[in-house]
Amino acid sequence: MTESPQSKRTSSSRRRGSDEDASPSKIRWIASLVAAPVILSILWPAILLVVGYAAWQQWGSHYVAHKYYGVEANAISVTQPPDYVRSDIIETVYRDAAMDKMSLMDQQACAKIASAFASNAWVRRVVGVRKLAGGRIDVRLEYRQPVAMVHVISRHPDRNGAGFFAIDGEGVLLPDTDFSPSETMRYLHIIVPGAYPTGGVGSEFGDSRVQAAALLAHLLHPYREQLGVTSIGVHGDLRQNPIAQLEIAGDEKDERWFWGSPPGAEAQTEPPAMMKLQSLIDGAPPGSDLRQVQYVTAPIVHNHPSIQTSRIGSSPAAPTR
Repeated sequence: MTESPQSKRTSSSRRRGSDEDASPSKIRWIASLVAAPVILSILWPAILLVVGYAAWQQWGSHYVAHKYYGVEANAISVTQPPDYVRSDIIETVYRDAAMDKMSLMDQQACAKIASAFASNAWVRRVVGVRKLAGGRIDVRLEYRQPVAMVHVISRHPDRNGAGFFAIDGEGVLLPDTDFSPSETMRYLHIIVPGAYPTGGVGSEFGDSRVQAAALLAHLLHPYREQLGVTSIGVHGDLRQNPIAQLEIAGDEKDERWFWGSPPGAEAQTEPPAMMKLQSLIDGAPPGSDLRQVQYVTAPIVHNHPSIQTSRIGSSPAAPTR
Protein backbone atom coordinates (compact mmCIF):
# COMPACT_ATOMS: atom_id res chain seq x y z
CA MET A 1 0.00 0.00 0.00
CA THR A 2 1.46 3.34 -1.02
CA GLU A 3 0.95 6.77 0.46
CA SER A 4 -0.78 9.35 -1.54
CA PRO A 5 1.13 12.47 -2.54
CA GLN A 6 -1.05 14.46 -0.19
CA SER A 7 -0.05 12.29 2.81
CA LYS A 8 3.64 12.60 1.96
CA ARG A 9 3.38 16.36 1.85
CA THR A 10 1.59 16.42 5.23
CA SER A 11 4.21 14.16 6.89
CA SER A 12 7.08 16.18 5.49
CA SER A 13 5.45 19.35 6.70
CA ARG A 14 5.12 17.94 10.23
CA ARG A 15 8.80 16.93 10.34
CA ARG A 16 9.88 20.37 9.23
CA GLY A 17 7.67 21.95 11.90
CA SER A 18 9.06 19.67 14.58
CA ASP A 19 12.64 20.45 13.54
CA GLU A 20 11.88 24.14 13.54
CA ASP A 21 10.35 23.88 17.06
CA ALA A 22 13.34 21.92 18.40
CA SER A 23 15.98 24.20 16.95
CA PRO A 24 15.67 27.03 19.56
CA SER A 25 15.86 24.59 22.52
CA LYS A 26 18.88 22.84 21.00
CA ILE A 27 20.56 26.16 20.46
CA ARG A 28 19.93 27.20 24.06
CA TRP A 29 21.29 23.87 25.36
CA ILE A 30 24.42 24.12 23.22
CA ALA A 31 24.88 27.73 24.30
CA SER A 32 24.64 26.70 27.97
CA LEU A 33 27.36 24.10 27.43
CA VAL A 34 29.57 26.74 25.90
CA ALA A 35 28.87 29.23 28.68
CA ALA A 36 29.32 26.73 31.58
CA PRO A 37 33.14 26.62 31.45
CA VAL A 38 33.21 30.41 31.51
CA ILE A 39 31.06 30.55 34.66
CA LEU A 40 32.92 27.70 36.34
CA SER A 41 36.25 29.32 35.57
CA ILE A 42 35.10 32.23 37.73
CA LEU A 43 33.12 30.30 40.36
CA TRP A 44 35.53 27.46 41.16
CA PRO A 45 38.51 29.67 42.12
CA ALA A 46 36.23 31.67 44.39
CA ILE A 47 34.95 28.48 46.05
CA LEU A 48 38.49 27.14 46.46
CA LEU A 49 39.63 30.45 47.92
CA VAL A 50 36.85 30.50 50.52
CA VAL A 51 37.33 26.83 51.47
CA GLY A 52 41.11 27.22 51.64
CA TYR A 53 40.87 30.30 53.85
CA ALA A 54 38.47 28.55 56.23
CA ALA A 55 40.74 25.49 56.42
CA TRP A 56 43.78 27.69 57.12
CA GLN A 57 41.98 29.49 59.92
CA GLN A 58 40.75 26.22 61.40
CA TRP A 59 43.88 24.09 61.16
CA GLY A 60 46.73 25.53 59.14
CA SER A 61 47.51 28.69 61.11
CA HIS A 62 47.48 26.78 64.41
CA TYR A 63 49.80 24.12 63.02
CA VAL A 64 52.31 26.63 61.70
CA ALA A 65 52.11 28.75 64.86
CA HIS A 66 52.89 25.81 67.12
CA LYS A 67 55.31 24.11 64.76
CA TYR A 68 57.53 27.09 64.10
CA TYR A 69 56.57 29.72 66.70
CA GLY A 70 55.71 27.63 69.78
CA VAL A 71 57.00 28.37 73.27
CA GLU A 72 59.88 26.05 74.20
CA ALA A 73 60.87 25.48 77.83
CA ASN A 74 64.58 25.61 77.05
CA ALA A 75 64.12 29.05 75.45
CA ILE A 76 62.77 30.61 78.67
CA SER A 77 65.07 32.37 81.13
CA VAL A 78 63.99 33.74 84.52
CA THR A 79 65.52 35.75 87.34
CA GLN A 80 67.90 33.52 89.28
CA PRO A 81 65.87 31.96 92.13
CA PRO A 82 67.16 32.22 95.72
CA ASP A 83 68.83 29.20 97.30
CA TYR A 84 65.73 28.29 99.29
CA VAL A 85 63.75 27.67 96.08
CA ARG A 86 64.60 24.05 95.30
CA SER A 87 61.99 23.33 92.64
CA ASP A 88 62.55 24.08 88.95
CA ILE A 89 60.40 27.18 88.39
CA ILE A 90 60.51 27.01 84.59
CA GLU A 91 59.71 23.31 84.36
CA THR A 92 56.91 23.57 86.92
CA VAL A 93 55.23 26.57 85.30
CA TYR A 94 55.68 25.19 81.76
CA ARG A 95 53.95 21.96 82.76
CA ASP A 96 51.21 23.36 84.99
CA ALA A 97 50.22 26.15 82.58
CA ALA A 98 50.41 23.95 79.44
CA MET A 99 52.75 26.46 77.84
CA ASP A 100 53.57 23.98 75.08
CA LYS A 101 50.23 25.00 73.54
CA MET A 102 51.08 28.70 73.50
CA SER A 103 52.38 30.52 70.42
CA LEU A 104 54.74 33.45 70.14
CA MET A 105 52.58 34.71 67.26
CA ASP A 106 49.78 35.35 69.74
CA GLN A 107 49.52 39.07 70.48
CA GLN A 108 48.70 38.17 74.09
CA ALA A 109 51.69 35.81 74.44
CA CYS A 110 53.58 38.00 76.94
CA ALA A 111 50.46 38.52 79.07
CA LYS A 112 49.72 34.79 79.08
CA ILE A 113 53.30 33.93 80.02
CA ALA A 114 53.23 36.50 82.83
CA SER A 115 49.96 35.04 84.12
CA ALA A 116 51.43 31.53 84.02
CA PHE A 117 54.44 32.50 86.15
CA ALA A 118 52.34 34.61 88.53
CA SER A 119 50.37 31.49 89.42
CA ASN A 120 53.46 29.81 90.89
CA ALA A 121 53.56 29.84 94.70
CA TRP A 122 57.16 31.05 94.82
CA VAL A 123 56.49 34.09 92.62
CA ARG A 124 55.39 37.22 94.44
CA ARG A 125 55.33 39.44 91.36
CA VAL A 126 56.12 39.22 87.65
CA VAL A 127 58.22 42.29 86.92
CA GLY A 128 58.19 41.89 83.15
CA VAL A 129 58.22 39.54 80.14
CA ARG A 130 60.19 40.17 76.94
CA LYS A 131 60.23 38.29 73.64
CA LEU A 132 63.76 38.16 72.26
CA ALA A 133 65.27 37.11 68.94
CA GLY A 134 65.39 33.42 68.14
CA GLY A 135 62.19 32.61 70.02
CA ARG A 136 63.77 33.25 73.43
CA ILE A 137 61.73 34.65 76.33
CA ASP A 138 63.10 36.61 79.28
CA VAL A 139 60.96 36.68 82.45
CA ARG A 140 61.87 38.95 85.37
CA LEU A 141 60.49 37.72 88.70
CA GLU A 142 60.31 38.80 92.32
CA TYR A 143 60.28 35.77 94.59
CA ARG A 144 58.55 35.21 97.89
CA GLN A 145 60.76 34.85 100.94
CA PRO A 146 59.96 32.36 103.70
CA VAL A 147 60.07 34.05 107.10
CA ALA A 148 58.28 31.64 109.43
CA MET A 149 56.96 28.15 110.03
CA VAL A 150 53.42 27.82 111.37
CA HIS A 151 53.16 25.06 113.96
CA VAL A 152 50.04 22.92 113.47
CA ILE A 153 48.56 19.62 114.54
CA SER A 154 48.12 17.63 111.36
CA ARG A 155 44.62 16.88 110.11
CA HIS A 156 45.86 14.82 107.19
CA PRO A 157 44.93 11.13 107.42
CA ASP A 158 48.44 10.08 106.36
CA ARG A 159 50.24 12.34 108.82
CA ASN A 160 49.97 12.26 112.57
CA GLY A 161 51.17 14.69 115.22
CA ALA A 162 52.72 18.12 114.85
CA GLY A 163 53.96 19.66 111.65
CA PHE A 164 54.87 22.97 110.04
CA PHE A 165 53.65 25.07 107.14
CA ALA A 166 56.07 27.55 105.58
CA ILE A 167 54.74 31.08 104.95
CA ASP A 168 56.09 34.39 103.71
CA GLY A 169 55.63 37.84 105.20
CA GLU A 170 52.13 38.13 103.74
CA GLY A 171 50.97 34.86 105.26
CA VAL A 172 51.02 33.04 101.91
CA LEU A 173 51.62 29.29 102.03
CA LEU A 174 54.83 28.13 100.37
CA PRO A 175 55.69 24.65 99.03
CA ASP A 176 56.70 22.59 102.06
CA THR A 177 58.45 20.07 99.82
CA ASP A 178 61.32 22.55 99.45
CA PHE A 179 62.14 22.36 103.18
CA SER A 180 63.69 19.52 105.13
CA PRO A 181 62.66 18.94 108.78
CA SER A 182 65.98 20.34 110.01
CA GLU A 183 65.50 23.53 107.99
CA THR A 184 62.34 24.42 109.90
CA MET A 185 64.58 25.38 112.82
CA ARG A 186 66.14 28.18 110.77
CA TYR A 187 62.92 30.17 110.82
CA LEU A 188 60.70 31.76 113.41
CA HIS A 189 57.93 29.49 114.62
CA ILE A 190 54.40 30.88 114.75
CA ILE A 191 52.38 29.17 117.47
CA VAL A 192 48.64 29.84 117.30
CA PRO A 193 46.28 27.37 119.01
CA GLY A 194 43.97 25.62 116.55
CA ALA A 195 45.50 27.24 113.47
CA TYR A 196 45.26 25.29 110.23
CA PRO A 197 45.38 26.49 106.60
CA THR A 198 42.13 26.90 104.72
CA GLY A 199 43.67 27.07 101.24
CA GLY A 200 46.39 25.45 99.21
CA VAL A 201 49.96 26.39 98.36
CA GLY A 202 50.17 29.90 96.94
CA SER A 203 47.12 31.16 98.84
CA GLU A 204 46.87 32.93 102.19
CA PHE A 205 46.91 30.79 105.32
CA GLY A 206 43.37 31.87 106.10
CA ASP A 207 43.72 32.84 109.78
CA SER A 208 43.92 36.51 110.79
CA ARG A 209 46.11 35.61 113.78
CA VAL A 210 48.65 33.91 111.53
CA GLN A 211 48.52 36.84 109.11
CA ALA A 212 49.31 39.24 111.96
CA ALA A 213 52.19 37.06 113.15
CA ALA A 214 53.52 36.80 109.58
CA LEU A 215 53.85 40.60 109.39
CA LEU A 216 55.92 40.58 112.57
CA ALA A 217 57.99 37.61 111.37
CA HIS A 218 58.83 39.54 108.21
CA LEU A 219 60.13 42.41 110.33
CA LEU A 220 62.12 40.22 112.74
CA HIS A 221 63.50 37.72 110.22
CA PRO A 222 66.77 39.58 109.41
CA TYR A 223 67.48 40.01 113.16
CA ARG A 224 66.35 36.60 114.38
CA GLU A 225 69.80 35.27 115.24
CA GLN A 226 71.04 38.60 116.58
CA LEU A 227 68.08 38.88 118.96
CA GLY A 228 67.86 35.18 119.79
CA VAL A 229 64.13 35.18 119.01
CA THR A 230 62.62 31.79 118.22
CA SER A 231 58.83 32.07 118.13
CA ILE A 232 55.79 34.35 117.90
CA GLY A 233 52.57 33.67 119.75
CA VAL A 234 49.17 35.30 120.14
CA HIS A 235 48.23 36.89 123.45
CA GLY A 236 44.71 37.65 124.62
CA ASP A 237 41.22 36.96 123.27
CA LEU A 238 40.19 38.13 119.80
CA ARG A 239 36.61 38.44 121.02
CA GLN A 240 37.74 41.29 123.27
CA ASN A 241 40.25 42.81 120.85
CA PRO A 242 39.82 42.07 117.11
CA ILE A 243 43.45 43.00 116.48
CA ALA A 244 45.72 40.12 117.44
CA GLN A 245 48.16 40.97 120.23
CA LEU A 246 51.53 39.30 119.77
CA GLU A 247 54.33 38.17 122.03
CA ILE A 248 57.75 36.86 121.11
CA ALA A 249 59.88 34.24 122.83
CA GLY A 250 63.63 33.72 122.95
CA ASP A 251 66.04 30.82 123.26
CA GLU A 252 65.92 30.66 127.04
CA LYS A 253 62.99 29.30 129.01
CA ASP A 254 60.45 31.96 130.04
CA GLU A 255 62.28 34.53 127.90
CA ARG A 256 59.38 36.53 126.48
CA TRP A 257 58.54 40.05 125.37
CA PHE A 258 55.07 41.44 124.84
CA TRP A 259 55.04 43.03 121.39
CA GLY A 260 51.44 44.21 121.05
CA SER A 261 49.76 44.95 117.72
CA PRO A 262 51.27 43.70 114.47
CA PRO A 263 53.27 46.13 112.30
CA GLY A 264 50.99 48.62 110.59
CA ALA A 265 48.06 48.05 112.97
CA GLU A 266 49.28 49.88 116.09
CA ALA A 267 46.88 51.74 118.36
CA GLN A 268 47.12 55.53 118.48
CA THR A 269 49.17 55.51 121.69
CA GLU A 270 51.30 52.53 120.65
CA PRO A 271 54.87 53.03 119.35
CA PRO A 272 55.53 52.02 115.72
CA ALA A 273 57.12 48.67 114.98
CA MET A 274 60.58 50.10 114.24
CA MET A 275 60.78 51.69 117.69
CA LYS A 276 59.88 48.37 119.32
CA LEU A 277 62.53 46.60 117.26
CA GLN A 278 65.11 49.20 118.26
CA SER A 279 64.22 48.61 121.90
CA LEU A 280 64.88 44.89 121.46
CA ILE A 281 68.23 45.56 119.83
CA ASP A 282 69.11 47.95 122.65
CA GLY A 283 68.61 45.10 125.11
CA ALA A 284 65.06 45.36 126.47
CA PRO A 285 64.95 42.78 129.31
CA PRO A 286 62.70 39.71 129.07
CA GLY A 287 59.21 40.41 130.33
CA SER A 288 59.21 43.94 128.88
CA ASP A 289 56.09 45.41 127.36
CA LEU A 290 57.42 46.89 124.13
CA ARG A 291 54.37 49.10 123.85
CA GLN A 292 55.91 51.22 126.60
CA VAL A 293 59.20 52.00 124.85
CA GLN A 294 60.33 55.61 124.71
CA TYR A 295 61.08 57.56 121.56
CA VAL A 296 64.41 56.65 119.94
CA THR A 297 66.29 59.51 118.29
CA ALA A 298 68.15 57.33 115.79
CA PRO A 299 65.89 54.46 114.76
CA ILE A 300 67.36 51.62 112.75
CA VAL A 301 66.83 51.47 109.03
CA HIS A 302 64.73 48.55 107.81
CA ASN A 303 66.77 47.55 104.76
CA HIS A 304 65.08 44.37 103.58
CA PRO A 305 62.14 44.22 101.14
CA SER A 306 59.05 45.85 102.53
CA ILE A 307 55.60 44.32 102.67
CA GLN A 308 52.58 46.52 102.11
CA THR A 309 50.50 45.99 105.23
CA SER A 310 46.87 46.80 105.71
CA ARG A 311 45.34 47.34 109.09
CA ILE A 312 44.32 44.03 110.60
CA GLY A 313 40.56 43.73 110.58
CA SER A 314 40.14 45.97 107.54
CA SER A 315 39.82 44.84 103.95
CA PRO A 316 43.29 43.67 102.92
CA ALA A 317 44.90 45.05 99.81
CA ALA A 318 44.99 42.62 96.92
CA PRO A 319 48.39 40.91 96.86
CA THR A 320 50.63 41.73 93.95
CA ARG A 321 51.41 38.67 91.93
